[in-house]
Amino acid sequence: MSATILILEDDAVLQALLREVLEEEGYAVVAADTFPALMATVPPHADLLISDLLVHYEPVGLDAIRQARRLIDPALPCVICTAAQHQVERFKPEIDQLGAQVLTKPFTIDELIATVSHVLQPAPPAPMHSFPLLPALA
Repeated sequence: MSATILILEDDAVLQALLREVLEEEGYAVVAADTFPALMATVPPHADLLISDLLVHYEPVGLDAIRQARRLIDPALPCVICTAAQHQVERFKPEIDQLGAQVLTKPFTIDELIATVSHVLQPAPPAPMHSFPLLPALA
């Protein structure tokens, strides 16, 4: 089963490119230019949200992450996709708290694919704690 990726991107050309590239990689994609439009078409399960930080010039990307996690999955991985580096710096504490990856525009297709692959990788298993064997009590 392929992963389902949600895309919130207000630039129609970039949204179409993201959809095309990710579908060619085998992902199911649901995309919209506003968060309400995205949520109106969202499937019951999603594996990743890629959100522009600024949608229609408003910094709604972080709110989109919070709402998507509340509505879909509290552990939903997220990627912030933005050209507004000054906004990334401004919202860095929140981005870090949310654990979102940042993909800076412009980016290459290879960077997009690598970021998505990295974010969707399952977490490695927790290490087993080993304790030294105690000598037998005599």
